[in-house]
Amino acid sequence: MLPEEISESLLKTYMPSFCKAVDLVISPSLGMEKVLRELDVETPIEVVPNGVELKRFFQAEPLSRVDYGFGEDDILLLYAGRLAPEKNLDFLLMAFAGVVQAVENARLLLLGNGPMKEELEKLVKDLQIANFTKFAGLIPYEKMPGYLAMCDAFVTASVTEVHPLSVIEAMGSGLPVMGIHSPGVGDTVEDGITGFLSTKNLPAFTAKLTRLCLQTQLRKKMGGAARKACQKYDIEQTTKIMLMHYEGLFNEPRRHKPDWDERLLGILERFRV
Repeated sequence: MLPEEISESLLKTYMPSFCKAVDLVISPSLGMEKVLRELDVETPIEVVPNGVELKRFFQAEPLSRVDYGFGEDDILLLYAGRLAPEKNLDFLLMAFAGVVQAVENARLLLLGNGPMKEELEKLVKDLQIANFTKFAGLIPYEKMPGYLAMCDAFVTASVTEVHPLSVIEAMGSGLPVMGIHSPGVGDTVEDGITGFLSTKNLPAFTAKLTRLCLQTQLRKKMGGAARKACQKYDIEQTTKIMLMHYEGLFNEPRRHKPDWDERLLGILERFRV
């Protein structure tokens, strides 16, 4: 992996030239558009989310909680994704350990696998939340809508998302989301409307997650708003928008663009040693 200062320098050299060779750049989020502008990209940018097939999530039937060891009165929180360092899961578990001190019927279900699984299982024991936490491992993707519909809220502490597919699917299932202000998640979740967003501060995150667990009517209200808000990510909607942009470019007078192969060779030449 390149050192951060070298990779940033490479991007600042590469991205503006690359983007200048095209007529339009499509960004999946406002946060990524901001990153591109900070890299000195001057080409027109349109924000169009990556399309998601949401119909199955809109229509999902919940799985039986009893079959998975949960009670009907439990406040069931769900994380779905890789168990990897970039997902900030140690932070999430420490926050949940604070939640269960105030909400005894709170439960956390983690779906997925990854290199941190054993480390996270040990942390759960060290935090004394093993009785409140369940690692379910990898599941067939076709069962995901049912898992989501079974739960009360979706939780994530990741700050490295560009297009948080699991968050969008959770919203499509009618779940409010607890996350951290960051590109991707922060572009998808509206704080106080479709869920809660916190700074990357453990007490602040824990406090908001505790509130989400305690206030049943608020969760339901946010869940309904989340389902409505995520419709803009539906693949039928995003496909129409992309076609509109393609048609607009097709009907514009053609502008000469420098040969990209020559540009790329020139960029790489600068980094030769």
